[in-house]
Amino acid sequence: MKETKLKLKLITLPILLLLLAGTFGLAVPSINVNVQEIGAGSQRLVSPVLQGSIWFSTGLTSGELVFSEDLPAGTQIYVSLRDANNNTVAYNYSIVLTSDLTAGSVLNYSLINPNGASRADVVRAVVTVMTPNYQTTFTSGNILVTSRELGVGIANTTVFCTPITVKENSGQTLYNYSVLVVLDDSANRNSETWSVDWNVINATNLYFTDDAGNPLYFWIQRLDTNNRIAYLWVKLPELAASSSRTLCLNYGVWPNPYSSYHNLYRTFLFVDDFNTFNTTAWESNVPVTVTNGYLELSSNQWVWTKKAFGTHYAVHIGAYLIYDDGTRFNNAPNTNTLYYSLGPFFMGYIAPDNTAYAEGAGGRYRNVISWGTIFDSEAKGLLTFTLPGDPDVTGYWDASRTNSQYSWNTGIYITMTLYNGQLNFYQKNPDGNWGNVSTYTQMSSYAVTVTGDGRIGFGQWSDYSNIPSRYYWVIVRNYVDPEPSVSVGYWYYKLVFHPQPPATATASSSVTTSPAGALAPLSIPGLNDALLAGKSVPLRFPISPEVPSNNTPLIRVGNGTEERIKKLVSNLTPVADGP
Repeated sequence: MKETKLKLKLITLPILLLLLAGTFGLAVPSINVNVQEIGAGSQRLVSPVLQGSIWFSTGLTSGELVFSEDLPAGTQIYVSLRDANNNTVAYNYSIVLTSDLTAGSVLNYSLINPNGASRADVVRAVVTVMTPNYQTTFTSGNILVTSRELGVGIANTTVFCTPITVKENSGQTLYNYSVLVVLDDSANRNSETWSVDWNVINATNLYFTDDAGNPLYFWIQRLDTNNRIAYLWVKLPELAASSSRTLCLNYGVWPNPYSSYHNLYRTFLFVDDFNTFNTTAWESNVPVTVTNGYLELSSNQWVWTKKAFGTHYAVHIGAYLIYDDGTRFNNAPNTNTLYYSLGPFFMGYIAPDNTAYAEGAGGRYRNVISWGTIFDSEAKGLLTFTLPGDPDVTGYWDASRTNSQYSWNTGIYITMTLYNGQLNFYQKNPDGNWGNVSTYTQMSSYAVTVTGDGRIGFGQWSDYSNIPSRYYWVIVRNYVDPEPSVSVGYWYYKLVFHPQPPATATASSSVTTSPAGALAPLSIPGLNDALLAGKSVPLRFPISPEVPSNNTPLIRVGNGTEERIKKLVSNLTPVADGP
């Protein structure tokens, strides 16, 4: 029956055309029918933020969020804190921005914690961000494709980050600069405001990364978790003039991916702790002795480095100084009744022609015929001579009486700095912080003639009762004045958002509906500079993200996009690389 009807229709059509032609006396026209294929377009789903940070209180009652990009008013944010079984233990699904949120600003939020969970129960945080903006493109012909700006950020809450902001203050670009980071919560009993979680951090699970996620060489000078204090050195390959960089002190990580970057010798320009006397690193005028982990220098013994350190550097020395023996130093401002005796000396700058500029320390004596030799006072002054010769033969000691006295027969720290032709000497009593020059007492300052890269050294011209001075270690690092300032924020967990946009895209935050100005996904290059320029650094500051991959997922038209977004937001469960 169906076949008969089909044939009937096919026969009827030509008869109808003939009738029309006969009726109007016209030729049969050609009829063109164009049918546009209806196909499926595609558009990449774009996260409105690339990275951020999350913090929450011990009792899971409140927290803080920081994002790496501006977010507009109307943005919806969903927070879900998960346990080891991926169960939500605390949450807030009702955060809506009533005004624009600037990148780097702290957003405080409250938490619903129905079962009284604690921070220790949380192993993962999931934050979903959905703005009122849409990404719009034309994929083919006149087919318009739009997708909501939506990103899901995940934080591993077993890994911590403390933001370390370093600011360059000298107006010069610094290279390979070793920066001292001081963490001191010794007087702080409030764990919510600690700079690090002292219950988690230890010497084996910490490392530093820069604002691009690259590991940095560092050295742990002191880490005392019981007293909540640490002195950590980190070396910056470059710090642009008058700029700021925010580093991340990572910890809680095991296995530590960058444990090999904990390297004393790669953190500083030069290090020697005198386990042996290294003849490849040092020269000496006569043979010297290393005993029990320290270098001994007796009368007429001095050592100096073979390596040069430029014209701007700082030298830190752990020493035990012995007084002079009262022997007259001829090349000093002596008179008939007064003479000076040189003991230890510190060579802060040795020019390429072997001219040594040093701080000489000793005593001033008075000749009294009836009583013999009488000690008058301590003395110090600029000592210049030519290595390897005797200072009393090849140089001159500009000694004078002094009020600021070196400590004798006890352990002390000595620091020497050379900067812009000024040679400074400092001293302090031993403590855990030998690297901060501002904590020292300045002993002397001399203008010196700098003719090229300098070497350093120390020596003993005479000693008391044949007792040598001791040198336990020496460290040399780059130095400028003023030094970079370091500020330490509170620790947080690092959020990485998915999907990540293509690395070749350009940054934008506006909505465009025309094909020519179609909105490109946010990009990585220059992000950290944008965050730091003109923005105050918050206490919990996000580190700039790593360069993302290009395998950004696609949202397909006619494939239940709206329902998938709703489901994603309600479940707060992102897949590995986006929905």
